Amino acid sequence: MKVAVIYHPDRITTARKLKERTEMEGEVVIFEKTENVRSIPGNLDLVLVVGGDGTVIRVAKVVHDDVPIVGFKAGRLGFLTSYSVDEMEDFFEDIKNDRIVEDRRWLLEIRTGKGVYLALNDVVLQKDVEGKMLEIEIMVDDHSPLWFFADGVVVSTPTGSTAYGLSLGGPMIAPDCDVIEITPMAPQFLFTRSILIPSKETLSVKTTGSGNLVVDGKAVEKTNEFAVYRSEKSVRILRPKGFDFFKVIKGKIGYGRRIV
Repeated sequence: MKVAVIYHPDRITTARKLKERTEMEGEVVIFEKTENVRSIPGNLDLVLVVGGDGTVIRVAKVVHDDVPIVGFKAGRLGFLTSYSVDEMEDFFEDIKNDRIVEDRRWLLEIRTGKGVYLALNDVVLQKDVEGKMLEIEIMVDDHSPLWFFADGVVVSTPTGSTAYGLSLGGPMIAPDCDVIEITPMAPQFLFTRSILIPSKETLSVKTTGSGNLVVDGKAVEKTNEFAVYRSEKSVRILRPKGFDFFKVIKGKIGYGRRIV
């Protein structure tokens, strides 16, 4: 078994422990910090990631589609991680006893006049801190355009619906739903709320003034226009058998938890 161990720079000690344990089962051919990894080839059997959701997101964009990843939580929430760093033995036992299921997540592709980007969570266009509210036009394929005034807009995958969009009042979306979420940021009118569109649709966003384009939390450029598609790229996340999205949101953020 050929394995890569990719880790957040602050988690080197834990990553070394995972590397040593993995070498009892196979060969660790890549052992690197996330910032040093530009691509992960398709000849690997597995990628183990030590960090939080942000670390998993960075790895998801560079890993070959055929190679599954497993996240070991060393961050805060850990929606995308499958085990805590104290559950290494549980993971290897699950692998040996075929107690693993695949949780495949798709990405967004964002195109501007300057570049192409991938997002596992979301893409955000937001005004400057001291800038005026943006007039935003959204075209969904050939349908009638949508206009609104707001500080910006967030376009999310189902995976990203528990991130920025949720904090803006958007819905949580089960990961197997084929939809894209559009959520205005601080809109001028109260009735301008989130909307879901089929993921097969092409989304075009234009603004009267340029804003800051932020992809999965990273500012990439200033622009007044971009297009969003469902990417052909997806990522295979391995989970322990019995993984339940609804149990996760109950445990992570308390949604649906019985209080009496």
